[in-house]
Amino acid sequence: MPNTFEILTGFLDRYEADVEGRELREPPDEIRVQLRALARGDLARTEQDDLMAILGQHPDWIARLADEVKALRGAPEAAPRPRV
Repeated sequence: MPNTFEILTGFLDRYEADVEGRELREPPDEIRVQLRALARGDLARTEQDDLMAILGQHPDWIARLADEVKALRGAPEAAPRPRV
């Protein structure tokens, strides 16, 4: 039975570029502000289109948008106002 480490080493030698990790960068402050505005529905249509193109280039930032939406669910201003 071959040594497990030999198998792993051979795999990494063969597929190193595909297995190599990538750094996940946080979006710049400007993009974070736009993500927050998009989550709140306050981002202009033209800015939405630009932001979607940026998110297409940085799909890991979509998780930040999801965090903004989740944060709004718990925020008091996001709750429906009582009828008077």
